[in-house]
Amino acid sequence: MVRAAHRLPVDHDEVRSAKEKLISHGLLRGVDSPPLWLPDEIDRSWRRSISVGANRATGAIQFLNEFDGDSELSRAARPVLDRLADTLQDMGTSVFLADRTGQIVARRVATSRDRERFDSAYAAEGFVFSEESIGTNGLGTPMAEGSAVFVRGPEHFNEALEDLACAGVGIRHPVTGRLIGSLSLAAPVDTAEMMMLAMTREGAQQIVDNLRATVGRRELTLGHTYRRHRAKGPVIVLNSDTVMTNVTGLSFLNVEMHARLWDSLLSQDWDQGPHVLDLDVHSLRARVLAHRLEDVDDDAFAVEIIDRLQDGPPRRAARPAPVRDLFVSNLQHTAARSAGALAVTGPSGSGKLHVVRAWLRSEGHDDPLVLDAGELRSDGTWRQEVTDTLASGRAVVLRRLEDLDVGQVSAVKTLANDPRTGRLLFTADLSRCSDAVPRMLSQVAVGVDVPPLASRGHELPSIVQALLEQIEPQQRPVLSTATIQVLLRWDWPGNVAELRHVLLGLAAELPGQSVSPYHLPERMWEAANRRLLTRIEAAERSEIVAALRQCGGNRSKAASLLGIGRTTLYRKLTAFGIDAETLLT
Repeated sequence: MVRAAHRLPVDHDEVRSAKEKLISHGLLRGVDSPPLWLPDEIDRSWRRSISVGANRATGAIQFLNEFDGDSELSRAARPVLDRLADTLQDMGTSVFLADRTGQIVARRVATSRDRERFDSAYAAEGFVFSEESIGTNGLGTPMAEGSAVFVRGPEHFNEALEDLACAGVGIRHPVTGRLIGSLSLAAPVDTAEMMMLAMTREGAQQIVDNLRATVGRRELTLGHTYRRHRAKGPVIVLNSDTVMTNVTGLSFLNVEMHARLWDSLLSQDWDQGPHVLDLDVHSLRARVLAHRLEDVDDDAFAVEIIDRLQDGPPRRAARPAPVRDLFVSNLQHTAARSAGALAVTGPSGSGKLHVVRAWLRSEGHDDPLVLDAGELRSDGTWRQEVTDTLASGRAVVLRRLEDLDVGQVSAVKTLANDPRTGRLLFTADLSRCSDAVPRMLSQVAVGVDVPPLASRGHELPSIVQALLEQIEPQQRPVLSTATIQVLLRWDWPGNVAELRHVLLGLAAELPGQSVSPYHLPERMWEAANRRLLTRIEAAERSEIVAALRQCGGNRSKAASLLGIGRTTLYRKLTAFGIDAETLLT
């Protein structure tokens, strides 16, 4: 049965009743079919809003104090917003522009009465109207739906918006096709007209046309700059999403190189003019003369390669070693010096068991017996199983010693000291172990430490590639340069396990397709969009993160460890965008 298109007049109490029934009954359509008068897009949006726990309460709309009021989108939209405002000034209709996160970055209201009305609904610059945050609304829902949406009165999920009607449409970048924001017209619910939807569509198209003209000029300027800097040797001219090069520069180019080179150039102080830099960025290892381009609206650079730092042809990217092989050589050297037990330590999720398995395979061992330390039975039967397995020549891995009961420590120590046993290996997150476990390991085992992924940024592109190679080729997503940049800037509190989870999620959602930053979890690209830190600030931020993890998130202890006051630490947490609680999840 096909439901009516927008829009038959429906009593607002009926709408509220239908919404409350869906909320109380849950998301299963089989519980109760939606009423025929309810548009499909509103029903879908309500269900999404419920599933993510969007906030319904008046006053719960989030305010963020920082947004770019002069972004590429804002500049392209400005004349369109002004023109719409002039047209609608006598109709009690206001105009709103949101960025890709749903935050309002511009509005046009005609009268002080309109301003008061929308201020009371929190519809003002700086407030976040994403569907994930406040549910069905005229700015966030068009981006979630990917189409124009008209939301009237109590069809809004948040109660603060129930007196309004909003017509909204998403805005797609003319080159990349990705959603970069939304445009909405809003009016009191009793005066709103369906014609608002057509006007919104037209306005959004005008913004896209303005963007297309801007992008065209920008790329043209970049091309002129490339021709000006072009030399006989390799030269690369680039901005955040475009690269131009001559033939001799082609051998240096790949997705990882662009991402790492771009981050390296952004971190420089350009107030003093061009720089001569020694760069070691994957396939690009050379001395370069780098210029920041002054005649381009956004950041852009010209890089002339003046001297390679090693003789011979430029290095080609080696096939990345699998993640589990990155520390295998260290374990090999350690094992060669000792016939006793081996320990691989590091934070949870850093890939310790993978390192152990890879090393055993490299030594010709069969798959080991793997036991979780937290599941060892108190009756001691596990010891006989381990002894028999080791006596047969098969290796045993006792993993997650951080979960080992203190009463079992002496039994593990006795087993490791038995000269008749074969190869016994341990994995442990020492930061979570009781004091007895590190002391025991220092007495009976030698080993290697697998550091957290956050401290292995130079390896991350290779780790990403290795994890992608574990996915079936037809399912394997293709990561863009900008996406790699976002991954490089993330803290990875969950280490390699978190990275693997993200990539598997992308493979399920976008099998074999190109991945933009906005396909990544929102927390990642939001963090990447914060201002770029200087090298000193980045080092300071890393120390603060390490101290918080070491102190279990206790801010007072972390401040003491860092030698700074608590107030100073709180200020730096805000400045550097550090959430102490999420670091431990």
